[in-house]
Amino acid sequence: MVVLTFCYPWLKLEREERKQKMAEFAENGVQNLVLTTGLLEAGCRDTGLLVSFFQDMQEYGLQFTDSHAFWGYWSDPGMPLPEWKEVMLLRHRMAFQFCNRFGVKTMAFHTGTTNSSVYGKNLTLDDYYQALISSLEILLVEAERCGLIIALENQWTPLNHSSVLLKVIEHFNSPYLGLCYDSGHGNLSEKGRFLPDKTIVPILWDDLGVPVQWEEDLLEKFAPHLVNCHLHDNDGILDSHQMPGTGTVDWERVRKVLKSAPRLQSIQNESSPGDASVAEYCRVFRNMFNMI
Repeated sequence: MVVLTFCYPWLKLEREERKQKMAEFAENGVQNLVLTTGLLEAGCRDTGLLVSFFQDMQEYGLQFTDSHAFWGYWSDPGMPLPEWKEVMLLRHRMAFQFCNRFGVKTMAFHTGTTNSSVYGKNLTLDDYYQALISSLEILLVEAERCGLIIALENQWTPLNHSSVLLKVIEHFNSPYLGLCYDSGHGNLSEKGRFLPDKTIVPILWDDLGVPVQWEEDLLEKFAPHLVNCHLHDNDGILDSHQMPGTGTVDWERVRKVLKSAPRLQSIQNESSPGDASVAEYCRVFRNMFNMI
């Protein structure tokens, strides 16, 4: 069964405010929340905070279903510096333990950002790819122990291109590895071609010194391997995380393809709620995707 899951900026709220929002989600028929990167980071600093958050959720019949891994230059598994790899892997293994304790079944990962100026070396795409493979060789063993599927997420950068992610899937051929489709990132990498002087897509391709590879039929290519997805909208220029229906994402296409994805477990609302009430935030998303 495919479930709807919801992100929310929980850490901007005090505990009693968080509980009020949890009550509102429950009142609007929500059962599944996302174990976000922010919550994981807070839990690594103070396990008690995350334990109490989970206990508060349970009071309202809420549960964690999916999660997002630590991400960023020094956290992505394609981080290419061997001397810092063990630190990165330890953080992910800690996050896997939280997922195991809280019943999370899928975790989305960014593969990595190819920015040589950050790492102080001139590196090729293959250097980043090999770093990614070596990290996943270790992380997949731990994911299997924790009953967790790693879902590699499309972005708009060289190491997150569909050709790379599908190559990784083929390399491992593991039931503990799948894909996460991010509709906002997909819109940038497909429709950004029509706005090349405005969209943010070329920046990291230029940094690597290679031409942009725009995406085509990205979601259709991903469908056999999808285990979760992050849905939000934009205009093809910025990763603005708008509510579905307010940008240029082709939502009829998205719904059609997701219905045929055999491994799909969860559909996540990763749009920013902005000033919308919890009721509105839930209603828009449920009306769009409840039929999948």
